[in-house]
Amino acid sequence: MNAHGCLSLRGRTHLDRLPNELLSAVFILAIEQDCHDKPEPFTTSPTTISHVCRRWRQVALATGALWTKIVLTFPPCDQQLARTLTWLARSKTYSLDIILDFRDQEWDWDEDTHGFRWGDMEAVLQLLLSSAARWRSIELLTDTWAPIFAFLAQTRAVGPTLTRLERLHLARCNAYFAAKGVVFEPTELSQHLPLFGGADANLPRLSEVRLTGVHIDWAAPPLAGLTKLELKYQAADVMPSIAQLAHILTACPVLETLAIVGSGPHAAHGRSAQGTIKLARVTSFTFGFVEVPCALQLLALLDLPALCDLSLEDVSASLQHEAPDDASALLNWLSSTAETSSALPSAASLAPVSAASSSAPCFPLAQLQTLALHAIHAPATTFARLFGACSGLGVLRLRSVAPGALAALPCPALLPRLTTLSVDADADAVLFAHVVETRGAQLAHAFVEPRAPGLEEDDAPDAADAPPTA
Repeated sequence: MNAHGCLSLRGRTHLDRLPNELLSAVFILAIEQDCHDKPEPFTTSPTTISHVCRRWRQVALATGALWTKIVLTFPPCDQQLARTLTWLARSKTYSLDIILDFRDQEWDWDEDTHGFRWGDMEAVLQLLLSSAARWRSIELLTDTWAPIFAFLAQTRAVGPTLTRLERLHLARCNAYFAAKGVVFEPTELSQHLPLFGGADANLPRLSEVRLTGVHIDWAAPPLAGLTKLELKYQAADVMPSIAQLAHILTACPVLETLAIVGSGPHAAHGRSAQGTIKLARVTSFTFGFVEVPCALQLLALLDLPALCDLSLEDVSASLQHEAPDDASALLNWLSSTAETSSALPSAASLAPVSAASSSAPCFPLAQLQTLALHAIHAPATTFARLFGACSGLGVLRLRSVAPGALAALPCPALLPRLTTLSVDADADAVLFAHVVETRGAQLAHAFVEPRAPGLEEDDAPDAADAPPTA
């Protein structure tokens, strides 16, 4: 019987006996577990929780932390916009994680026909800008440039309020612009806008920045103290110069993860000075290049004494529909930096970038734990020399590489600590089986992974399908 003398058909569960504070914590944990790395709609969403019963709704509406993940996708319909307003109100003063994914899977690669344009971005920002002081993370994914340009233009005034911002990812998901000889389009929107107003921005907590196909005003970027920086797939005429890149990197002495994918700054885009930039805490470096000579010039600037994980990719193969260039010069140079610090390709043409710069590049291959190679072509002897310098390597990933990479591996004396080897479906099955057999029990994990378009496949979906720019 209940307090009113009526028969109760439902007994109280353990969950019913929880105080509101604990029930609120359970809701938050359920949402975090279910929505991790998944867009809306969630199996367990705050809306679902708030419709279970009257008590759950009261607790859910009083739990501001439950409504902090704002997700808008293409096309942003009235229902999505209304939900965003509701969630902004219910999240109260809590920090916000914003995901804006306006990519259209049916887009025909014509900038003028895309269903999400400048005005649409402005409409979304009208909802979000009033909460800028609560932004903790922002991820904006688009197919075309106009929405990115609108975002950069409309957020210039909120820079001083972004004291909670920790993570930023802006992506124009069209890697085609990183191909050889391609310049940025649309040309009328090519100017370099300051990120969040540039030097006036107040970003004390910003630690991770990913700019994919996105350029900003590189002269005064508010990028300092980062632990993670990714610069990918920018057109050659809008990327930072060597001096500007050096300035950004030296402003990030605690940087741990660095990715540079595409043409990359080189001597043609501004001169730097003799010496290299020492990034003492970088343990993970992803490097994708279009031309080997330019790649060498950029690598010659870097001193990475703490490097543990290295990924190399010839991205020109997927962008140009051509066979990869011979990367022997690059692999031999990397091997030489491990053997001696005296090899500096064209280093005499580079000018000083920092008083804290070191005198020679350093890629300590002997301490590498993981090496990933994608679309890298070279003779077996070159791969053997590279692997010989990686004496401590435990994990090797090979994707669309020349057969020489596998051909260099049957000898167990090479890479004596190798425990994990993965290849893709393009690998020579007989040669792979031979490597596994000759290495025996030492190779604890050997497997074939599904074919992927690149080391960073999420950033450049179907990039090779993009038509030439008009």
